[in-house]
Amino acid sequence: MPSDTPDDTPSMQIANQIINIANTRMQDGLSIDVVALGLRHAAANFSAFAENHRNGDNPEAIVGEFVQLLEYYLSRHATPQQPDPAAGLNQLIKQVKDEL
Repeated sequence: MPSDTPDDTPSMQIANQIINIANTRMQDGLSIDVVALGLRHAAANFSAFAENHRNGDNPEAIVGEFVQLLEYYLSRHATPQQPDPAAGLNQLIKQVKDEL
């Protein structure tokens, strides 16, 4: 799993280099959606090349690995839910009513 992968492995170094390119393209004015689509195209293209090069025929394993990576990074980039200030007030009002 990605959380077990040190940042200094060759695969993580390559990933960080590619992310740096993506960030630069966004700074150049490309939309995040266009950059993300380009990265998905590149990942699919190179993964297919690698799979064919090693005479493999297991796209399900690649898809499964991608899903695991995507879920991990979705959780890392998720915006923490902010507590609803009214919820605390509502809880206090309920507590006071229950005590009366």
